[in-house]
Amino acid sequence: MQEKAYRFGTIAVLFILAGVFTFALAYATMELPVILGKWLSGYFPDIHPVIEPERVAEFLESVRPIGYGCLALIVAFIFAGFVTGKKGLSIFGSLALFLPTFGYFFASMFFLAGLGIIRIPFIPFFDPSINLMNFGDISYLPYMVIIYPFWLAGVDARGVVALAAIVLGLFIFTLGTTAWFYGKVQKKQTVDFWVYRYSRHPQYLGFIIWSYGVMILAALEPVVRGGQNPGASLSWLISTIIIICIALAEESKMARRDEAGYQKYRAQAPFMFPLPGFISWALRAPMRLVLQKNQPETGKELLLTFIVYSLIFVLLSLPFALLHWPPMPGWSAWPA
Repeated sequence: MQEKAYRFGTIAVLFILAGVFTFALAYATMELPVILGKWLSGYFPDIHPVIEPERVAEFLESVRPIGYGCLALIVAFIFAGFVTGKKGLSIFGSLALFLPTFGYFFASMFFLAGLGIIRIPFIPFFDPSINLMNFGDISYLPYMVIIYPFWLAGVDARGVVALAAIVLGLFIFTLGTTAWFYGKVQKKQTVDFWVYRYSRHPQYLGFIIWSYGVMILAALEPVVRGGQNPGASLSWLISTIIIICIALAEESKMARRDEAGYQKYRAQAPFMFPLPGFISWALRAPMRLVLQKNQPETGKELLLTFIVYSLIFVLLSLPFALLHWPPMPGWSAWPA
């Protein structure tokens, strides 16, 4: 009885610690940008895209070189992380790529005002003839499948679905962190219990689902002063592929450290979440075709996997970009 009480107390403490960590992360990523945006608005002028189009064009041309430089630096971190096997560099690149998403919460302002300034890395993608940010819009497909039936029934569930994704992602992240903490307390080489039975990477899964909700919220932000909110699907798509490749790199390291135990665990638990066999097979097909194996192992193979899957999903997004769909004012109004 005393041992059970001690175990329960340990789990409770670890769950609280994981909850505090998750809450701090959520606060830092959702509330601090609002505070920072208000502070920056006092230092950077606002530009009205309808009344002052010449200032907009002038600004875009002046900061485009900075945008290319920032984008090149982010890509360098991503590539260096994969090639050298230092996942911290790739994670930093992924977060830096996703950071401009928060700029869309200030879509009523233009590039110079508030957090809009952090959208500079994506300025090279802003082209009046074709919105290159749409090259990630295949990411909206799950959102469209969920939202449209509600819309046909006369229910606008867009904001609810986005918030539900954020809450679900944070909850999964908390469960994964708690299980990981407890596994370390138990000195287990491979954490294979609780939520880890259903996902080999629950923390990464939680981040992906949470960031998907953030991406949807950013896309729903209306542009009240004219223009179009291009959304942040491309940044979410690329950052998610980076996170998945990092998870694959960790699996190779775990397999080398605990070969028999991890191979057994990998055969029992799904990679991110349970999928029907044919879908899992189809998702792995490009990797098998290019690498001639089921799993990338070296840094170069991970980099090749990242490039191949990024190209595939960008090509799948091509119809959205070429057809300029959804039409003005973009995802903030769809499917109205």
